[in-house]
Amino acid sequence: MTAINIKKSITVEATQQRAFRVFTDGIDRWWPRDHHIGASPLERFIIEPRAGGRWYSTCKDGSEVDVGRVIKWEPYSRVLLTWQITGEWKFDPDFITEVEVTFTSEGPRKTRVELEHRNIEKFGAAADEIRKTFESDGGWSGTLGLYAKSLGGVKYMMIYESTSETRQKAPPHMAGHRDRLDEFQRRGKLLMAGPLMDGTGRAIGVFTSKESAEEFIAGDPFITNGVVTNWTIAEWGEVLD
Repeated sequence: MTAINIKKSITVEATQQRAFRVFTDGIDRWWPRDHHIGASPLERFIIEPRAGGRWYSTCKDGSEVDVGRVIKWEPYSRVLLTWQITGEWKFDPDFITEVEVTFTSEGPRKTRVELEHRNIEKFGAAADEIRKTFESDGGWSGTLGLYAKSLGGVKYMMIYESTSETRQKAPPHMAGHRDRLDEFQRRGKLLMAGPLMDGTGRAIGVFTSKESAEEFIAGDPFITNGVVTNWTIAEWGEVLD
């Protein structure tokens, strides 16, 4: 059986570390929402950051759909995944092809990202049609294009304001607030966050989209419990990684 592999590459304007993080931990930020085999709309796309971890999606109805597993996890140079979706677009634990993605620094803010989807011949009679699908503009090329776009898109700064009185309410809600920060960072939607050290009680967070900032605010314990008295969201111009 002749091996059939698909190779794609793209050069992105980002450090090697950031390119790796956004591709893996931040995959939900850029993965096409219609590239999903669940019966319910895609809620979140996830690669667990470890060898043996799952590559899967969660759906709006609470169900989960596997794509594959993490074989190799080598920050910030390489990740090797299994793709276990058949030619009928269904997950099969006994069907395995491989997707390897490497990240090579080509400068202070330039990284070459190379993707190889191997073992397409395992799709059998559907191999040629599957190859054409993966090679099409809506396949791996288009997906990598969305990934690259997410690295260079407009960011949004969230600014929190509070008073000395409302900050006294913070201690019981600090753990929940921090958990929410950690969740959004893991999802690749929050880039940085922290208080301003000027005594004003203000704090900032930089998000990858306005929708992400709004989602964060809506469920933040500091908002729902009155620690924060006012908040704003504004476009933020990134100059350096």
